[in-house]
Amino acid sequence: MDIELIKKYADMFKIALIIVVVAILASIFLLTKIVPESISYFGNHNKYAETDNKLAAKKAELETAKKNKAKQEARNAQGIELKAFYKNINSIGNSTSDILAGEIQEINDLIKFYGIKIYKVNYTYDPADDVFFKEKKDVYSVCKMNVELFATYMKFQSFLKDLYKHEHFLDIQAIEVNPYKKDKSILSIKMDLNLYAEKDPNAGASREVPPSSKKTDDSNLNLDLDLNI
Repeated sequence: MDIELIKKYADMFKIALIIVVVAILASIFLLTKIVPESISYFGNHNKYAETDNKLAAKKAELETAKKNKAKQEARNAQGIELKAFYKNINSIGNSTSDILAGEIQEINDLIKFYGIKIYKVNYTYDPADDVFFKEKKDVYSVCKMNVELFATYMKFQSFLKDLYKHEHFLDIQAIEVNPYKKDKSILSIKMDLNLYAEKDPNAGASREVPPSSKKTDDSNLNLDLDLNI
């Protein structure tokens, strides 16, 4: 074979080999630069996304706080504030029925004051589902009062206004109002409210309290309710 031709092919092989080696080294160099930067980019991207999520959560908390503050300011503007809990100042008895007897009597007196007829009333002391009883049963006593009433619209409206202005903290949980079947000018009312009191550690003897349940036959009720307050 011609020596010159062999040298030519050898030179071409060397050039090709050099090109391959340079390409490999260039690839390695690029990988050492690109891969860390890519990892850094995606890492930073994840951090930014996590930061955005935290920021969004904080903004949501801030908006909730603003709304709650606005509601409280609106309540304060209307003269509505967190009221004091009823206290058994007479220190007579330390059972729930003893502690709340005075508060129950105040609500019953308010009902009677407006000439509202009580059809049925049921008292449940320290209901297990009440948040105050569950969290602070050593501090607060609770009475769930379920009442069924008959009243004119105006009388019931006036009663509710006074109930909302009642000096002690209470929770009106539900109100259901329907026309009385025998007289459409009269309302048949079902109301659930929780009454609360702070326990008195120095309480003494018991006193008479309302029965756990009271019901009147509606056929015997005198529903001659004056439409004027």
